[in-house]
Amino acid sequence: MMKNTGKKAQQIKKAEQFLALHHDPKLLVLPNIWDPIGARLLQGQGYPAVATASAGVAFSLGYDDGQKITLAAMIEAVRRVADSVDVPVTADMEGGYAEQPKDVAENMRQVLQAGAVGINFEDSRIGGDSLHDIDFQGDRIRAIRSMANQEGVPLVINARVDTYIREDDLSDEDRLAETITRAKAYLDAGADCIYPIVVHDLEILTTIQDAIQAPINVLALPIAPSMRELETAGIARLSLGPFLFKAALTTMQNVAKELLAYGSYDVFSVGAMSSDEVHQYLRDGRMGA
Repeated sequence: MMKNTGKKAQQIKKAEQFLALHHDPKLLVLPNIWDPIGARLLQGQGYPAVATASAGVAFSLGYDDGQKITLAAMIEAVRRVADSVDVPVTADMEGGYAEQPKDVAENMRQVLQAGAVGINFEDSRIGGDSLHDIDFQGDRIRAIRSMANQEGVPLVINARVDTYIREDDLSDEDRLAETITRAKAYLDAGADCIYPIVVHDLEILTTIQDAIQAPINVLALPIAPSMRELETAGIARLSLGPFLFKAALTTMQNVAKELLAYGSYDVFSVGAMSSDEVHQYLRDGRMGA
């Protein structure tokens, strides 16, 4: 258990602040980052919280997404991000890097000890095409909540429901019903927010929200409703998943292509940050060290 009383009190306060953001009328927008300077940039721009992307962290370290990265490497990335900012940090921890509830809870204890105050936790079987049984996934969430209670930190659990990316054999009506059933079960087990990933239809989103009466997280797909529409509908949270990382990688690719073709230096110099602008996001020349 965490022993530093001052640090623990600060973490409790951040967790409470982060949960409160889910119940604010303003949409909580989380452009998921993967490193300390990205976290510092978002904090500097006024974001009240930052989130890591499992894909972004994994890709940046040479791993594929889907828990191919080691737990130790992911925890270290989370620690460095959490140490770099003063705002709450939530970490995408995929399926918990374990199967059994007790093992998942112990892994998530490491996330708390790394300084995060929230997690994404999905119900897909890692390495497979199916979802965990509802009761079993509920047990996994319940174990995480029990661990967080032991630690005395109100960890914010964003429970991902993967029915719209895994249950292709269900009718639209049955898939919606399954999503709501899972969402209610996960909330009963201790989740704080429900993440029906890839659902972008506003009518479906509001139907889920009305049924569960709890915050919902939406993935910012190009075909998703506008942020104003989501906010007006009462949607609590919007995240970018891997898209910020992909946008950054696309910029790098475009620069590389231009230089390979003996093109213009403008591709990396016009509109680019100056060194002084970069340095404003550094703290004493170091972050998360």
